[in-house]
Amino acid sequence: MGTSKLVTRARRRRARRGLTLIEVIVALSMLGGVMLGLGMFSVRLSQETSRARMRITASQLADDRIEVVKSAPRYSAIESLYVKTEASIGGYAGFARQTAVTRIGGQASDSIDYKIVTVQVTNPQMTGAVKKTTVIAPF
Repeated sequence: MGTSKLVTRARRRRARRGLTLIEVIVALSMLGGVMLGLGMFSVRLSQETSRARMRITASQLADDRIEVVKSAPRYSAIESLYVKTEASIGGYAGFARQTAVTRIGGQASDSIDYKIVTVQVTNPQMTGAVKKTTVIAPF
């Protein structure tokens, strides 16, 4: 019985000593991997948020232009007033906006007459352009 008490005490001492060096290294490696993954996620989230914000701004600029064209005083003046390319838009650095109007029909022999208005907004930092289209009939 004396020997079993010594073995039990030795086991208790080992249990109280704490973690081994290998366990600490494995735990730190796991923690480092998790932190690296979180850092990469944060960078990606920031980039995608910035891209989405630019696309939303471009979409709003296209919508604004379409609303201005819709409020034209005369149907016949839409082309002369609104077809243009704006290389810079006040308050929106880097954005460019192009407005195009295509007339369908409109001749004396045609039974249809409408205009297709397309607004395209670009920015060098965006991949692709935002394009919005609407149809306006004579009023």
